[in-house]
Amino acid sequence: MLIKPGDVQKVGNLLMDAVHEEEIRLLNELYEALLKKDLKKCDELMDELLVDLEDHFTTEEELMREFEFFAYPMHKAEHDQMRQRFKEVYDAWKKNKNTEEVVRFLKEEMVPWLKSHVARWDSTTAQQLGD
Repeated sequence: MLIKPGDVQKVGNLLMDAVHEEEIRLLNELYEALLKKDLKKCDELMDELLVDLEDHFTTEEELMREFEFFAYPMHKAEHDQMRQRFKEVYDAWKKNKNTEEVVRFLKEEMVPWLKSHVARWDSTTAQQLGD
């Protein structure tokens, strides 16, 4: 297991918490497939994660605009950085199918980013949005 559901704090917004739980499930499934070197499954899950991240970020950004969240530009900037970084990893995956490269990204970048981002930005956003 790459990340336990309890490793990412609940933010108190049902939609945001559900999105985070789904993302954790997907990250763990991808991690296990990478360790098993199941390239077909990894390919499917990388595609799914690309779509999932965009849905996750777009949903939050729409909510922030709707509720006129004061820190929208900073929160979105973090999304944009991860969008770009994941796309780089995704594109490299599609070219070379290097499982170790993706595992390293998940462990060293994605999971720490997710924990930090949820604690700093999503929790603040959720306070303004409510449930």
